Amino acid sequence: MAKKLTRDVEVLSDVARAFTDSLHLENTLESLLKTLDTHLKLQRGTITLLNPDTEMIDIQVAHGLSLELKKRGTYKVGEGITGMVVETGKEVVIPDIHKDPRFLAKTGTRPKTKGQRLAFFCVPIKLEGRTIGAISVDRKAKPGDDFESNVHLLEIIATMVAQAVKLDNLIKSDKRQLTIENERLRSELKKRFNVHNMIGTSNAMQEIYRLIEQVANSNATVLIRGESGTGKDLVAHAVHYNSLRADKPFVKINCTALPETLLESELFGHEKGAFTGALERKIGRFEMAHGGTIFLDEIGDFSLNLQVKLLRAIQFKEFERVGGTETIKTNVRIIVATNKNLEEEIKNGVFREDLYYRINVFPIFLPALRERKNDVMLLADTFLEKYAAENSKDINRISTPAIQMLTSYHWPGNVRELENCIERAVLLCNEDVIRSEHLPPSLQMVKKTENIEGRSLTEIIENKEKEIIVDALKRNGGRQRKAAQELAVTERILGYKIKKYDILPKYL
Repeated sequence: MAKKLTRDVEVLSDVARAFTDSLHLENTLESLLKTLDTHLKLQRGTITLLNPDTEMIDIQVAHGLSLELKKRGTYKVGEGITGMVVETGKEVVIPDIHKDPRFLAKTGTRPKTKGQRLAFFCVPIKLEGRTIGAISVDRKAKPGDDFESNVHLLEIIATMVAQAVKLDNLIKSDKRQLTIENERLRSELKKRFNVHNMIGTSNAMQEIYRLIEQVANSNATVLIRGESGTGKDLVAHAVHYNSLRADKPFVKINCTALPETLLESELFGHEKGAFTGALERKIGRFEMAHGGTIFLDEIGDFSLNLQVKLLRAIQFKEFERVGGTETIKTNVRIIVATNKNLEEEIKNGVFREDLYYRINVFPIFLPALRERKNDVMLLADTFLEKYAAENSKDINRISTPAIQMLTSYHWPGNVRELENCIERAVLLCNEDVIRSEHLPPSLQMVKKTENIEGRSLTEIIENKEKEIIVDALKRNGGRQRKAAQELAVTERILGYKIKKYDILPKYL
């Protein structure tokens, strides 16, 4: 009795180890059957699971069966011994399978040895009150075998199998959810970075859209040039998400954010022990971007040493990790951006001419915002809508003087500066309209200069009065009576002012 108990403990210990060695269900179940064979000397063993879609019972793993016989082991619920166990949820023990007519032998007849019995055990696998499959084993029977003990051991193992199936279902469910979420996010990114969602109707921007559509589906290296804040990263995203690589990774790295030693490791990765602090292998951005696109922002800041390594990665699509000897091949589309004059950099000896020709395959020049003044208000209105919603403010327009200030400013920080300006104005504004006083001091100085130079106090006051009247008319849909009531003046006085300032209410 003690010997048998010790054996059962050893079996369960080894079975438990099989469950902890792998999270892959099939590998776990195969290890389980090998463990049972080692301890119980199985002739055959199978673990079958009920497929909820087909309502058929299929062999998941098998021991002692060829692949062809394993494929034949499919049962309907209630069919044969396995089907009956799944249907009833009760175990079946057959002392000698050669004498039991219920045995269908779908996976082939067992060889019969004179004077030798072959016992068959089939126990249900139950999960949360439902039978989801069965464990079936057959082994040589000896006189005095304790079949009840064997069934009890298999029932314990079946419970462990059920938990493994539950864990596998949870993992698969999480993977499905992650896949769905990943697809949703990619779809959102495609919509967000669609060329037609970019803002600007000027001729310069129309040319940008045409170039993006022209180059997107190729593998050509793209060089995006323009001042800081013009939206080079948006163009890079648009090229990627309108390309055939849209479902693959888009990996961005800002070359100015890291020192040379760390930048090389970020780009190409490093091996364990390559330098102090390299405690394990690191995968670089080029490897992460395999199959997709890598965007190198501000490439003009690369050191000459890194430019040589980057040239090789672009030209031959291969590199080595820092501290490594293995040559790694990668398939990436390369987009680079810079706000520097690379031609001047080449003359000064700080940028390699051969690298310049490698990246300057398809250049896209982004104009400064001051060169496309027609787009200023389109951008301003878009940012107003965005930040008003984010801050739960009911601001729906920009006053005429504020518009004049926005369109008169030279915008050295380009689109980024305009966005920051509108966000600040939204935070300061406590009414439904952005006024000139809500704009930053840099824009206020432009307006003050315009007002002071060549304008009398009377003109300044009249301009302010006109602004207030226009705002009141806009709020009231051009209705003079409502506007007069709001301003606490008679309709006649308001009409006089409207005529004086040449205001056209019906167009407001």
